[in-house]
Order: sequence, then structure tokens, then C-alpha cells
Amino acid sequence: MDWSLDRRLQARMALTLVALAALTVALGAGVAVGIGFLLTLGAGVVDLSLSWTTATVVGVPVTLVAGAVVLRRTLADPPAEAFDADEVDASEYPLLYATVTRVAQAADLPVPAIHVAERETPLAMTTGLRTDGAQLVVSTGLLDVLDTQELEAVVAHELAHVKNRDAAVMTLVELPLSSARTLGAALRSSAGVHPVLLAGSAATYVVWGTGRTLVASLSRSRELAADRGATALLGDPSALASALDALADDVSATPETDARARGLAALSVVPSPRGDPGPALTYEKRRPILWSLRLPVRRFRRRLNVRVLRPLLATHPATDERVERLREFTRSS
Repeated sequence: MDWSLDRRLQARMALTLVALAALTVALGAGVAVGIGFLLTLGAGVVDLSLSWTTATVVGVPVTLVAGAVVLRRTLADPPAEAFDADEVDASEYPLLYATVTRVAQAADLPVPAIHVAERETPLAMTTGLRTDGAQLVVSTGLLDVLDTQELEAVVAHELAHVKNRDAAVMTLVELPLSSARTLGAALRSSAGVHPVLLAGSAATYVVWGTGRTLVASLSRSRELAADRGATALLGDPSALASALDALADDVSATPETDARARGLAALSVVPSPRGDPGPALTYEKRRPILWSLRLPVRRFRRRLNVRVLRPLLATHPATDERVERLREFTRSS
């Protein structure tokens, strides 16, 4: 099938990369200016031109290197290893292998390496920086839940990510966030030295929060783009809608318990359900001190989490929303 890249997603990815690059430069420059200011202050002379020179020559490269180090550590533990998934071939999983091969050929893509994880939680995700080095990871829980058409639809969704090359972009956009986390930790450990360092630590939180919001928005867009791609590829949105419904129900019944795997499962076609939005509003035993004053604050925090923060930082649109979009495609086709 002649299926072109999703141009809306390509534009969104480009804008997100530009915005995150600007955040990285601003963070590196700000940290270096602060350090340069402290150095010149210690010498008894405040020379802001020296601070800006330090920012230009040192700050941005140091920020990028810090993020790259953390990102490399993350990439050193790919999802296939995190889920203890084994690479399989046609003799072990003939239906899965035939389905992936057929969909890859229809999408004009190389057949990805197929890994299967022995897990009850249904999951499916693709990784890889290049289309010719992609890996598809699925769980036995997913294979048990889906029928043949639903499995084909989920595979098409995952290969749409490969076709749109958004997996590589999602790896790149983690660089500024890794930089902010690394520098933030370093500045927090030294924050007692000087208020400037404390301000720098606070700035990393602002950069991380802004960056995480941008990345989450891009992640939701890429999921909808992959849904559109699977629909364009197979011509049957109802199969993917049915698969999403089935997976959402089963994921809620068998949530991922391993912390590392649970984080990666957020990248699956249907993410694992998130825990209680906290903080607790009831206690079986003795209530905390000043409970009558603290309870309204806790209620506000829960409402803020549920109504604002969770939707803002969600990596996937709500499954009900995705299913309804697919059913609209079915009705209009």
C-alpha cells in the first residue's frame, strides 16, 4: 500500500524538537551564568561578560553531555531486556510471525525483530532508532487476549510508529529531560552553598516540567497518528477499536508490578493503569494531626492530579477517546 508519512505528526515532532532545544540552551546558559557569577564574585569582581562567555563555551555543552550520559544508560537497557523478552521466529510463533511479516510488507518496511515476553500483562511496543533496526515486543498476555484480526490491527499500529519514525524522535526528546534531571540533582546536592545554586536547582524543575509537558503532548499525538496509520494500512478501524477495548480491560485486570517494566509499559499500545492519585483521604487507624485543616488541601491536590496533571502528562489519549475516533472512521467509511 502507498502510505505516506503522517505530515501532521512530522510537523509536531519538528516543533517539539525546536522547543526542547531552546529549553536545553536556556538551561545550560543559565546554569553556566550562575557558576560564572559565583566564580567572579569569589574573585571580588563581578564580571557578567565573563559569565556569558562561560555560558556560551561551557554551559550548553556540559548540559548536553550530562543528558547524553543519562540517556545512554537508559538505552543500554532496552525494553526487550527489561521485559525478559526472547527473540522468536516463525517456528515458535507462526501466526505472529506471519502477521508481522504481512503488515510490514504492506507498509513497505523491513520486518522488525520480534520479541515475546512471558507476561500476563498485555503489551505491545516498538523500539529502534532506524526503520531497519526496529524491534517489536509483545507479551504472551496480549497474544492470549486478541483474535487474529485484532492482533493484525495492533501490529499495524506499532509498525505505524516505525513508519512515522517517531520512536527515534521520542528518544531524542528525552535528552533535555535527562539533562534537567542530572543537573538538578547536582545542584540540589550543592544548594546549601549559595542561593544562586538553589535558584538554579529550581530552574531545572521548571525546565523539566515544561519539557515533560511538551513530550507528553507529542506522545499523545503520535498514538493518534499510529491509530490513523493502522486504519489507513488495513482499511478496518473496527478491528483496532475492538483490540483497544479488549486490551484496556485486560490491562486493568493484570497490571504490571515490576517498577522498571511498568515505566516502559507506558509506551505500550495501551498503557498500564496509573495508581491512586493520592494523597489519602481516609485512614483506618488514627488520623494525622490537624486533619480538619489538612483534609481540604488533600482533596484539592487529588482534584488537581485527576483533572489537570494526569491529563496534561498522560502519554496516551484516553482509550475511550481513541475507540470513539476509530468508530467514527468506521461510520464515515
